[in-house]
Amino acid sequence: MELVKNLGIATVSAVIGITCVGASSPAQAVQLFDFQYSFPSYQANGTAISASGTLTTTDLDPINNNYTITGITGTRTAQGITETIIGLLSPGTYGINDNFLNTSTPLLTKNGFSYLVSGSGEDGNGNVNVFYSSLDEGYSELSSNVDYGSFSVVTPRPVPEPYTVSGSLVALGFAWWTKRKQAVASQKQSHKGIYL
Repeated sequence: MELVKNLGIATVSAVIGITCVGASSPAQAVQLFDFQYSFPSYQANGTAISASGTLTTTDLDPINNNYTITGITGTRTAQGITETIIGLLSPGTYGINDNFLNTSTPLLTKNGFSYLVSGSGEDGNGNVNVFYSSLDEGYSELSSNVDYGSFSVVTPRPVPEPYTVSGSLVALGFAWWTKRKQAVASQKQSHKGIYL
């Protein structure tokens, strides 16, 4: 009887949890793009700059045919120093960035996207802006020390659906609970045999 009661509570909890996660999932639809770029030095004695990581975006905007970048992780290497990418800067924060990622070439707008690194960045304060030239010369950073180079993204990686994640957690929780109940029942049986 107690098993049926506990199973009922677990089922109701699982349904409520899945409903709550599912209710918020359309507003949280995201895509993940692995990116990398490399810009050669503009001057003979300068240093090339490269970066790679993951862009988090909204779902595709079918009207404008682009994604809005909402997050970034990764590293940037400049002058032989690797800096950790801390986070995305809001649109219009540095280099009049708009944080758009296009579905076709050019992948970035002339305003590009901006982010913050753990080191000095382009401006000495950790800020970096990556953009596509308005003169169609290529991709680059706002820094005057680098020339135009390559920027690429890998098609979106699948993001696990909230239902899949929550379903897996519920299944693992139920398996743990069942195993625990069996262990307790087995322990009670062995104690009964001792006292008889």
